[in-house]
Amino acid sequence: MMKRTAAAAGSALTALLLSTGCLGSATALFDPGFLSAVGLGQSAATLPGDAPALVVALENRINAPVTATISFRGSNNQVQTYVANAGAGEKTARALVCTVSELTVGNIADLNEIGVIVTLGDGQPGDPTLDVEPFGVLLREGANYDCGDAVTFAVLPSGATRSGYQVYAFIQRAQ
Repeated sequence: MMKRTAAAAGSALTALLLSTGCLGSATALFDPGFLSAVGLGQSAATLPGDAPALVVALENRINAPVTATISFRGSNNQVQTYVANAGAGEKTARALVCTVSELTVGNIADLNEIGVIVTLGDGQPGDPTLDVEPFGVLLREGANYDCGDAVTFAVLPSGATRSGYQVYAFIQRAQ
């Protein structure tokens, strides 16, 4: 919340200074720490390609909540797993600190393991669930993605699967 407030203050300050034509000379009047806090300092942001992380997202493009198990091989060759939840039409993401040498939905050691579960019903405890067919693909750094890229696992409707849903991976390369 603090970052949003600082960003909003920075945007308002920038708009005010631009509208009065004083941006160049007026910034000298403000404390450099304040300017940095509102996103106007020299170290305000870096480009995704400079980031030491891989952004991994779960995007739910269906009308029911989904739960996905994301598995990756991180530094020291350690396999790590986390669970991501996304409501109907929602997207959630996490930055994984590089090195991330392998990545999949499900289990790196068993690509036939279920990685996404769809919850049917109206969100009550005990609602029935539906297993989505395994993603079945092991993504590899250097071949499919690089540090600084973004990988989005999207759950979409599918007429080609028994469950009626399928997981796709979309990779956005850092420039």
